[in-house]
Amino acid sequence: MEENQDYTYRLIRKNVKNINLSVKTDGSIVVSASPQVAKEYIDDFVQSKIPFIQKARIHMEEVRNSTKEHLFQTGEQMPYLGRFLTLQTEPADRRKIPLWIEESQEGSITGFSRNNKGEAVFCQEGYLYLYTQDMKSAPYKQQLYDTWQKIQAGILCRQLSRKYYPFFQNLGVDYPEIKIRKMTSRWGSCIPAKHKITFNSRLLEKSMESIEYVVVHEFAHFIHLDHSRAFYNFVEQIMPDWKKRREGLR
Repeated sequence: MEENQDYTYRLIRKNVKNINLSVKTDGSIVVSASPQVAKEYIDDFVQSKIPFIQKARIHMEEVRNSTKEHLFQTGEQMPYLGRFLTLQTEPADRRKIPLWIEESQEGSITGFSRNNKGEAVFCQEGYLYLYTQDMKSAPYKQQLYDTWQKIQAGILCRQLSRKYYPFFQNLGVDYPEIKIRKMTSRWGSCIPAKHKITFNSRLLEKSMESIEYVVVHEFAHFIHLDHSRAFYNFVEQIMPDWKKRREGLR
């Protein structure tokens, strides 16, 4: 470990053209630099990056806090589409399945997912209802919640993908394979070579505007592979307020 006046960092000496600095998910700092670069120069470089480091550490802390497991007790506040719903946990009940299906079709409940065990998760009038076979086990309820979140995020992200796809279809982009999974450090990823986009199931916690930004952002990588100026200029053509929308992801 190397140390400067304010921050401790791990220095990796290797043949690189520039000094590279990254902040890991645990808040630690890693710097890579050529053996020819003096340590004093690297210290000054790290010092100049303190505002970036502080911002990155705040973001990492927010990510860690947001991915902590819930207790899944009635009254807990659960993030959903940029707002919070009050959790209501109830014992699973197969007899209610026909009623839930009817209410879902009528629109009085939304985000409805269920299984044949009488377990269900749905939203209604400011509440998130979770019907479970195990009222005591938080990990079991977490699994139900994660499954529900993945299903609903998949429905929403695919709807938004179809909404924005015409912009890219006109540029010769074929419709990609859409995947959903829970991720800890990114909201989405695009692999142009495999023609696949993966969205984070936790996007369901963010506002619709921010989710739309992630969809456009990932599709834009079929046109520009990196995060260059040209990439963001392209995104801005489709979504002029992308910077404001991106702020909602922090």
